[in-house]
Amino acid sequence: MSKKLLKTETVMSRQNAAEKLHGIADKIADGRLELTTGNDSVTLEPADRVEFEIQVEEEMDGDMSLEVEIEWSPNDSEDIEIG
Repeated sequence: MSKKLLKTETVMSRQNAAEKLHGIADKIADGRLELTTGNDSVTLEPADRVEFEIQVEEEMDGDMSLEVEIEWSPNDSEDIEIG
């Protein structure tokens, strides 16, 4: 069972969304990422090796979604199957 540490949803321009993703990507590359929304914040330290997943869906109402998931184990970064 997972525990949700932080969730945010905001409407913004495509350009702002791209800038936000670039900032997150740069922080992941640096190895430390702090996310804050309201009174909630979480600091992440991704492992050197991560599992990277992209999922694209067309919703019943015709809306499209792109979901990016990056997963890692804080205890072991060597045994993740990349493929």
